[in-house]
Amino acid sequence: MKKLIFLLFVLVTFITVLPVSAAPEIEAQINLIAENSSLWKQDVEFGNWGYTVTDLDHNGRLEIISASVQGTGFYTYILAYEVSADGNGLSELIGPEFKTGDSAPDIMVSEVPVFYDEKDGRYYYIFDDMIRNGMAEYYENKRAVSIVDGTWTETYLAYKTTLYTDAEHYSMDCRDSENNAITEAAYNSIAETVYANLEQSKAEFNWIMTDNNEFGTLNTAQIAEKLR
Repeated sequence: MKKLIFLLFVLVTFITVLPVSAAPEIEAQINLIAENSSLWKQDVEFGNWGYTVTDLDHNGRLEIISASVQGTGFYTYILAYEVSADGNGLSELIGPEFKTGDSAPDIMVSEVPVFYDEKDGRYYYIFDDMIRNGMAEYYENKRAVSIVDGTWTETYLAYKTTLYTDAEHYSMDCRDSENNAITEAAYNSIAETVYANLEQSKAEFNWIMTDNNEFGTLNTAQIAEKLR
């Protein structure tokens, strides 16, 4: 019995003194993101843009995402960075050179469905994207966004094309990721179909809207307060 107690004591002591790799404290991460605001500031000459703090991969290291919707086509542009593993800087997830099709997902929303794959430890956030060509052509898609090991990944789930001949008449074509024709109802519920076996919940985002004039008046401490 004494030997057993001694062995348990040694085991607990050994586990206790093992080095633990933990994410930096949230306050330190917020300050770091604010200090590097020049990286994620949107280059929007006219109009508003927004930014939000997230932890999409649930690794304890925050991401800063900024986004803007520009032009008559409603194109979305995203910049995204994650606090680096050593806590000394920001690692780029999406930079200015990043292009995904014709437009990034319409990410500036308050709530989206999220599916969790426990086996792979991956979260899939479901976003829509819509771009317009004039007043008669609308191209939409649904895609899943995930971050794993510092890599931003987008998986296209389905597509919808709507073409108007006049205000009251139009044609609609919906396709899955393999280009099979599907109904509009199937398009709308494609994420529930693709990720039917995964745990589903909702993710909420708090977007801070600004413009370059307003953002330019803020110092680092004020930016940190907004992020906080």
